[in-house]
Amino acid sequence: MRIVLLGLLLSIHTFSFGHVGGVPVVPASIEIAGIKLKLTPDAREEIQKDVNALRASEKYFQIKLDRVNLYFPIIERVLKEEGVPDEIKYLSIQESALISDAVSSADAVGYWQFKDFTAREVGLRVDSKIDERKNIVSATRGAAKYFKRNNFYFKNWIYAVSAYQAGAAGAKKYVDKENFGSDKLTITSKTHWYVLRFIAHVIAFQDEVGDPHSEGLRLLEHDKGAGKTLDQIANEFKADQAIVTDYNKWLSHGKIPDDKVYTVIIPIKGKAPKGLEKESDQRPLTRSIEAIEPVKYPDQIASGITKNQKAIFFKVNGLEAVMAGAEDNIVSLALKCGISSTQLIKNNDLNPGEEVRSGEIYYVSSKRNRSAIRFHVAQYGESLWDISQKYGVKLKKLAQKNRMGMADSVKPGRLIWLRKTRPEHTSVEYHEVRKPEPIQKAKPKPVVVKEEVKENPPEEKVVPETEKPEKKPVVEEKVVSKAPETSTNKETSINKSATYTPPSGDRLIHVVQPGETLWGISRLYEVSVSDINTWNNLGAGLPLSLGQELLIYNPVRDKSPVVEEKPTEEAKPKSTADFHEVEPGESLWGISRKYNLTVEELRSWNGLTAESTINAGQKLLIKPLEKERAPSEPFIIHVVKGGDSLYKIANTYGMTVQELMELNSMKSTAISVGDELKVKKR
Repeated sequence: MRIVLLGLLLSIHTFSFGHVGGVPVVPASIEIAGIKLKLTPDAREEIQKDVNALRASEKYFQIKLDRVNLYFPIIERVLKEEGVPDEIKYLSIQESALISDAVSSADAVGYWQFKDFTAREVGLRVDSKIDERKNIVSATRGAAKYFKRNNFYFKNWIYAVSAYQAGAAGAKKYVDKENFGSDKLTITSKTHWYVLRFIAHVIAFQDEVGDPHSEGLRLLEHDKGAGKTLDQIANEFKADQAIVTDYNKWLSHGKIPDDKVYTVIIPIKGKAPKGLEKESDQRPLTRSIEAIEPVKYPDQIASGITKNQKAIFFKVNGLEAVMAGAEDNIVSLALKCGISSTQLIKNNDLNPGEEVRSGEIYYVSSKRNRSAIRFHVAQYGESLWDISQKYGVKLKKLAQKNRMGMADSVKPGRLIWLRKTRPEHTSVEYHEVRKPEPIQKAKPKPVVVKEEVKENPPEEKVVPETEKPEKKPVVEEKVVSKAPETSTNKETSINKSATYTPPSGDRLIHVVQPGETLWGISRLYEVSVSDINTWNNLGAGLPLSLGQELLIYNPVRDKSPVVEEKPTEEAKPKSTADFHEVEPGESLWGISRKYNLTVEELRSWNGLTAESTINAGQKLLIKPLEKERAPSEPFIIHVVKGGDSLYKIANTYGMTVQELMELNSMKSTAISVGDELKVKKR
């Protein structure tokens, strides 16, 4: 019965479709998301190929167009509510063809093709029962948040489109910082392929969307289904159960939870059932949606605060926040916020005397106990305080939710709980995150700079690049000569006036990475912000730019002679037989993994408590590894339960995924509830 009904619903009758126009020709210019795009001849040629491919079969184009006309009214409404340009809707066609359970080769799922950890970052629930990536309302809202986050950084919606596929770090090789905030852009054949394809989708579909569905089908939204099953809701509105289930694949079984509002999509023909039409508010068709103005940077100005106050205000987690300028301190920032310095320190979990970070956000009122977003995956260089500021959550509460100390370091990839407390018996979860890549320059290999720099310096020994550990800051070192700088266009120049003499000694060039601030860079090298300003002649209030080069004198770093070593065996941790010397960025958890120890053992041997912190250079007592574990080590049986993954199981028992698969002679990572897996005894 279900197959017959679905067949009747999805069957395509040629006579029922409206006729579409011919294949559109790519113009020399087009405006998308408030940005005027000039298309060069080579770019037009590449885009035209994609347009031709999209329109090659009128039959299949009509099938896709029918689906687009069904979903676009919902997508348009959500994008408008979130303040995202209307044209971004065409990217949903490019990503999934608006198929709810589409899965990519990279395991991205749903209408907007999110991976599980990215979906959780934007507030979507993904588990064994609920997968909001398959919910058109939730997924579109999550995509809008992701776009706004990237536009907040690039100040350019086209660059935000590029970052949707490559990530903010990966998109930097496709963008030009001169175009940040610009309303004009030149598109060439060398532009990111993903952007070229996006433009092709806009051109192929923009003149065809907006007609009613070929079979008169409409999608209405129902937000009051908590505690009910899909079958119960279908019966309530006299809709076909099988069809309602097919349009709501985000709920795998059971009743709709009440932890948040979930939108149930109800497909109908003809007049809407009583009560449902009011609830859905008869969402308008595509062509009746008013064009919205492009959102200016920053995305949201707090109500009652004007730009004339020379401070950037916006809202995070429903709280009013201000972005600190390069010359701000606690007193000046408090004056901008209209509160006392003491209150500003308390609101932002600061220590008395702590410097304000340029480019960081600070809250006018006390942060909240939780975030509306459920999870965050920690990135490289992030601290628990950074995350608490990012989401407007009190540092103490955030630490409690994750069963951590407020000063504990955060390992990249760790899943941070933002809304609820991680259950005591739920293991810490880690996800793969991309390490920021250093910006490629003309001389990508680092060169050691000696203390005495002569006008004609001798050729220095080039150190081959090796894989750097996580703890090292991203820098590029190169020879700095005494020749005066002639270019006036460089972002960073050294003050060479007669009244200032640069200090002698080592010096290097630090290349600014995404998210870095002067305060953070000063902490990396243990120098002051004022020193960096002086050495680089930085103007008051000027923010840092991605890729900007900063001259650093006498940085604190490992100054032992650079020796080129031939790789012989797996790198050993830096230690003696009984001690490990802590290096910047290391945590007790990371050190314990290096020596096959537990965190409890390290704390016990070194007199540390759960609240204790470790510092770079500190020596920790360790237990030397006497021998490798015997291959015949006893094992126990773990029964797979809901929510388990190979990574989670391996991490629980101190194993790697590869070890777990080898122990169980597995050829794939697929597991099912009830499977029995051999695991090592803890």
